[in-house]
Amino acid sequence: MTSPAGWAGGSFGAASACVLAPNPGLMTLDGTNTWVLRGEPGGPSYVVDPGPLDESHLAAVAEAAGEVRGVLLTHGHADHSEGARAFAERVGCGVRALDPAHRLGEEGLAEGDVVELGGWEVRVVATPGHTSDS
Repeated sequence: MTSPAGWAGGSFGAASACVLAPNPGLMTLDGTNTWVLRGEPGGPSYVVDPGPLDESHLAAVAEAAGEVRGVLLTHGHADHSEGARAFAERVGCGVRALDPAHRLGEEGLAEGDVVELGGWEVRVVATPGHTSDS
């Protein structure tokens, strides 16, 4: 199943980019969206939902991300989180998540947390219901 426009990810200004994972399906449509967020052009980034454990995808995310401050997981479904540990170890950062089972390092995420990146703030808003760890 694909989206009508044939979504392929891409850059959205200097602050964000989306790398589409090669895992199309009923739940992922064209594939999982892995987001790279940065506060300023060429600055460090956070990677949101690294996606599946697929070497070509993780390499593409690493290339798009440059220097990575950390990985943020929205929830623990494999299409979002399976590659998180391998990616974090590859680039030398931690994984922050609401569920301690998905963390790598000491820092987690909790409702109301603010992750700062340059002039940007990412606020954690728990949206229970999709999964037990969302």
